[in-house]
Amino acid sequence: MSAKKRYNIGVMVGGMHGTFPKQIISGAIAAGDEFDVNICLFLGTQTKGYFQDILLDEYKQDTYDYQFNTVYDYALISGLDGLIISYGTLDRYMGDITVEEFAEKFRHIPTIFMSTVTDLPGCHSLISDNYQGISMVVEHLIEKHHCEHILFMTGPKNNTDSIERKHAYLDTMARHSLPVTPKMIGTGNFSEFVNDEVEKLLDDNPDAQAIVFANDDMAIAGYKVCKKRGLVVGKDILITGFDDSEIAVSMNPPLTTVAQDGVAMSRTAIHDMLRVLQHDNVVSRRIPVSFVQRESCGCPPAEESGKIPATDLAQEVHKLTLTIADMKAEFTNFQRKSWFIPIIARELNDYMDDEKEFCLQIMERIRELRTKASYLFLLDPPIVYDGKSDWTCPETLRLASFYRNGRSVSYEPSDRPHVTADNPISKLTHDGDLHNFMTFLLFSGERQYGLLQCDIKSEDFSFFYFLSLQIGLSLRYLEISKAEAAYRLAMSNDMEKIREENRALDIKSGYDKLTGLLNLHGLTDRITKVHQTVTTENAHMIYADLDHLKEINDTWGHFEGNFALQSISNILKSCLRDSDIVARVGGDEFVALVTSGSETFESLFRERIATACRELNASSGKPYYVEISMGITRFHLKPETDLQSVVAEADKRLYEAKKSRRSSIRK
Repeated sequence: MSAKKRYNIGVMVGGMHGTFPKQIISGAIAAGDEFDVNICLFLGTQTKGYFQDILLDEYKQDTYDYQFNTVYDYALISGLDGLIISYGTLDRYMGDITVEEFAEKFRHIPTIFMSTVTDLPGCHSLISDNYQGISMVVEHLIEKHHCEHILFMTGPKNNTDSIERKHAYLDTMARHSLPVTPKMIGTGNFSEFVNDEVEKLLDDNPDAQAIVFANDDMAIAGYKVCKKRGLVVGKDILITGFDDSEIAVSMNPPLTTVAQDGVAMSRTAIHDMLRVLQHDNVVSRRIPVSFVQRESCGCPPAEESGKIPATDLAQEVHKLTLTIADMKAEFTNFQRKSWFIPIIARELNDYMDDEKEFCLQIMERIRELRTKASYLFLLDPPIVYDGKSDWTCPETLRLASFYRNGRSVSYEPSDRPHVTADNPISKLTHDGDLHNFMTFLLFSGERQYGLLQCDIKSEDFSFFYFLSLQIGLSLRYLEISKAEAAYRLAMSNDMEKIREENRALDIKSGYDKLTGLLNLHGLTDRITKVHQTVTTENAHMIYADLDHLKEINDTWGHFEGNFALQSISNILKSCLRDSDIVARVGGDEFVALVTSGSETFESLFRERIATACRELNASSGKPYYVEISMGITRFHLKPETDLQSVVAEADKRLYEAKKSRRSSIRK
């Protein structure tokens, strides 16, 4: 009997810094454990709204948030059995694309949409009863608190939750014959960073009695703005939200809101997906919501109104205390872990010349963070994406390294397994164990490098998000390092080619470029001509060697070595006649052929050279001596003379002369 199949279900969530998206993640991970399915979360971690109240205007455009819209396409090569799309959390970042156009990409995967409505074949919808929720809030403000001038802060323009909640506000106001003007409605982005929008709403409506926010996060901004203006929430102005987030009950005063449970919604979505995969009948539906009355709408505290028994109140206080304690612990844990990020960056810098080891060290550092399993997928080559051109799921993704079962593995770039439709991500990450993977996009500016998948706890999301940004930056440094290495190699090859060409030209021309003397080729050619035409003549063969050229090069550099070579060349030329033949035949070796019958030539010549060297060393200002050792052989130059034997004899005498040179030429 075959084992039960463990499904791989993908979950797409955007706007990760909001309360509701975090609830979706928590619910998905809990449901994965409950129903024994692998969860793969594709996270859109947009930051523009998150930073907008602390950044200068000129920097707000440089967050590259558009990159996060591409992470969802990687679901196409993940080998998923089903896909849950929290469209209400990501559509605000998708531009003009419609839910139908977005769903079309994933038409071959069974799909459930959350927080939107779609009638597409093969797609099901789960959405909160937005209309009923806002209707209850507005009815309460009108009937209980006799409000007439009620403002509304809606969410993103094309978001279904936002649209339905706005309609409920307009319809409820109309049922009570209360006027609504365009200036009474502000447009936010469902984040808590809409202070400017709230300011404008209050500027346009100085006599406003209440503001209904389309979610709790934007209500936080309402509290901040009202406090700044000296308005007491719950007295001078009434405020309500939607979501009943964890922080709502701890706000001052506690926030009146509508309870929708993101944890329960994502659990329901995964439960319904399993029914779809097992071919059960599943229909789209709305999830009921409830009105949560607290003090921000002007109602008295629950204990004063007698609505909550003392025992229940004590339980609520205890629950709130635990929530605050958990939040403090989570913040402390994040703060401690965040100090680890620069350590990782510094250590990765040590492996820029070894890409395999670089990728291995990423896994080793993540292992130290006690992850259950982690995978690094890299694009080969990286993709440059400007957010304007068309985007398609890349076909160049490869598994670079991974950590699982207590072991880290890294591949050579040429051996990395290729992610394809037949070899999807889920197959490469399969180890028989149950996993909840969070998928982070790795990029730096316009350059996209791949994905990081980690099996981590939901509370570790924020830290791993920042870690993924650092890894993306380190991958950029790696790319630059590789480019520089390739450039240096190309330059080296070009220089070697130039040197080869120069050597060929030197040989062809017969002269040494550094000293202006003949080179070996030129020497051979000149001596051959003299040897063939001479009858009989007395001559001297000189074999000379610049003393300690290597010490000069190693100690003071090749520029000084060149100076010493040029100086000896000039000395040799000055101590010989124009008719004599002198050449540089090696790095520090010189050969001269002098026709002279004088028996005192050798002693006179050596004295001239010694005197010239002393004068040079006295005036050069160099920290070293420029000196030369010589071997000199007297012979009869005639056509039958064996010049090789003559040169060999001069070289032998040079060897003996070098024994008496200085041990070091340092002054």
